Amino acid sequence: MRKIIRFVCACLCICALIGGMVAAFVIDSHEGDAKDEELSMLTLWQIDSFEGGTGSRADYLRAVAEQFSAGRQLYIEVTSLTAVAARQNLENGVVPDIISYGAGFYGIESIVKGSPEVWCMGAYCMISLNNADFGAATAENTVINSGRDNLSCAAALFRGVYGADASAPTSAYVQLINGEYDYLLGTQRDIQRLKTRNVNFYVEPVTQFNDLYQYIAVLSQNAYKASVAEEFIACLLSQWQTLTKLSMLSVGNSLYSDRLHVLEVQYEYGLPAVAGREAIEKIMTAIRAEDINLLKSLLKPL
Repeated sequence: MRKIIRFVCACLCICALIGGMVAAFVIDSHEGDAKDEELSMLTLWQIDSFEGGTGSRADYLRAVAEQFSAGRQLYIEVTSLTAVAARQNLENGVVPDIISYGAGFYGIESIVKGSPEVWCMGAYCMISLNNADFGAATAENTVINSGRDNLSCAAALFRGVYGADASAPTSAYVQLINGEYDYLLGTQRDIQRLKTRNVNFYVEPVTQFNDLYQYIAVLSQNAYKASVAEEFIACLLSQWQTLTKLSMLSVGNSLYSDRLHVLEVQYEYGLPAVAGREAIEKIMTAIRAEDINLLKSLLKPL
């Protein structure tokens, strides 16, 4: 009888030991699955705060994301949003792992991690079809491409044409073509429009101000996701030579030999990479007051 009891006890001990090992394996396996699941997707928001050159910046990011994710257990979901929609989502607690945004976008001041990087840029320029003398440009003979969420009015103030008529992007370009104005304060997108039309034109960069910078930053509060996001950003920045696909510029680099090369210069003032709503409102107040000195004090030297 004692032998039977000892045998039963031994069996129970062995079962307990095996059960513990199995449980530990299951727990570790689940933890591994959870980690893999956590890393299976990063979210990236693309905010078009200003006109690009050609093509879609969101599609460009998707292509880079696919290349970066190849061979990894990873998918980067790229979503294109307006600045208004992005801020609404942020206010509702919906935060992407990565955000690509134009200078002047606010709402991420308290959650951005590290220093945002510029991955592509545009620039303001004066354009004329018939006159290379840009010193003759005035508020009366110039039309402004008003853009989207960028501060074309600041470029106009610096360039001395503040108060000129402002029109939606395509309308401003058409008004120049139709001879309604002698000059257009536009961007790299207008250069591309005119190149497509195959007409002769002259270009002069507005070097005093530029807020047409596309920043990219990490917002994820998950340490591992943030680390992978930083790797993706490094990959994106390394491919600056392919920005010709978008007809966009690269900070400090030369990509073009055509009319866009005129814009590959150093600009004087711009917006901070991260600026709150109050800061943008102060800048707008200085612009409306036409106070260039105050405006300079609020801007970031480039």
